[in-house]
Amino acid sequence: MTSAANRIALVAFAFYTGATLLLGVVTYFATHAAFSRQIDARIAQTSASLQAEFRDEGPSGVIDSLRARQAFEPDAVDFALFDSHGRRIGGKLETAMPAPGWQTISFIDPVEGPDPARALTTMLDGGDRLVVAEDLSPLEEIDRTILTIFGLTFAALILLGIGAAVLLATFLRRRLAQIGATADAIIAGDLGRRAEVGRHDDEFDRAASSLNAMLNRIAELIANLRQVTSDLAHDLRTPLSRLRNQLDTLCTSQDESLRRPLVERALAQADEVLSLFDAILRISEVEEGSLRKAFATVDISDLVTDLGETLAPLIEDSGRRLLVDVPPALRVHGDRELIAQALINLVENARRHTMVGATIRLIASRQSGVVLLSVCDDGPGIAEADRERAQQRFVRLEASRSTPGHGLGLSLVLAIARAHGASMILTDANPGLAVELRFAEAAEKVIPSERAQ
Repeated sequence: MTSAANRIALVAFAFYTGATLLLGVVTYFATHAAFSRQIDARIAQTSASLQAEFRDEGPSGVIDSLRARQAFEPDAVDFALFDSHGRRIGGKLETAMPAPGWQTISFIDPVEGPDPARALTTMLDGGDRLVVAEDLSPLEEIDRTILTIFGLTFAALILLGIGAAVLLATFLRRRLAQIGATADAIIAGDLGRRAEVGRHDDEFDRAASSLNAMLNRIAELIANLRQVTSDLAHDLRTPLSRLRNQLDTLCTSQDESLRRPLVERALAQADEVLSLFDAILRISEVEEGSLRKAFATVDISDLVTDLGETLAPLIEDSGRRLLVDVPPALRVHGDRELIAQALINLVENARRHTMVGATIRLIASRQSGVVLLSVCDDGPGIAEADRERAQQRFVRLEASRSTPGHGLGLSLVLAIARAHGASMILTDANPGLAVELRFAEAAEKVIPSERAQ
């Protein structure tokens, strides 16, 4: 049986059948035991009453009581009184004298012939034996009735179970077939196909939703890969063409005074290509997620202070000003070097895209268990319609065409933020651009910084 749906339905049917059968067996034996206890209770009560009469009036009193009881209750309990020689001297129960105690005996029914009976035999003074018995035919009739009812009910339940199993198998095959058809369509190249999500929000609907989310993510990654491939080819064409031309000139030039400048320009072009590949590999490494294993608690206050002291002179040399504002004891869980790289990229982007005399602010703050890291400038900023596109790889807006770079700065910052479970938000600084990173605050012991060491 290769169908998982059929196997699930068969297992469910087997459990259903077994449970029904077990319930019937338990019901049968419980009912039989209950009626048997009632029979034993009546026999024991009657036997005790007759023994009391024997003690008070002797054998003759018991014999008279037996006649009266059997005349009053002809279909109830049967009795017999045997003397010490085994002769029946009272009662109409026709059976051989049984041994003392509880047992099942056979007696002669005037209508049906030999029948089984439940009997209690008690030894009396003088060697007499009192036998009190009740016919088991009614109990057997009850047992047969229960078995008949259970048999018919069990057959009906089996038919219902078979029908339910068939419906269950059909339902499972249909729902799984929808997901399978979507997967087959994707394999065949229909990347826009999605699984049908029902309105019941059951396990199949949630599985279909998860599958669709996964397919959307795959489509996004494929589109991103295509964009990266196209943009990478475009960005490499210019420096590689220049490099080839310079090498060609170097090979054909006989002027030694030109050779050194050509070599230096060729090396610069090679360094530019290598820096592009380094940036791409760094983004891929961060997005891959293996760096999370080395995450620890980082003192953000200490990190931002260190960066401010390091970057301020470089920013001032470019004719701009860097202001740092950070409170003490801000901590997040992550990688110190990656967070530093993200902040350096944001500050460098602000330096590149602002005019001389601009002010860049590096701000850290705390808000409701969230650590906010912001880099703000008073430059031209980014239009709201372009902010999402600016975070994509190799995207360079029109205002940035004249500045150096490959359009990977914000992409790396976004990858680092996602690796830390943080978010990156681009807003208007009025004027200028504000880039905000939002990290969950940590309260653990921090790793000592190099400055503290």
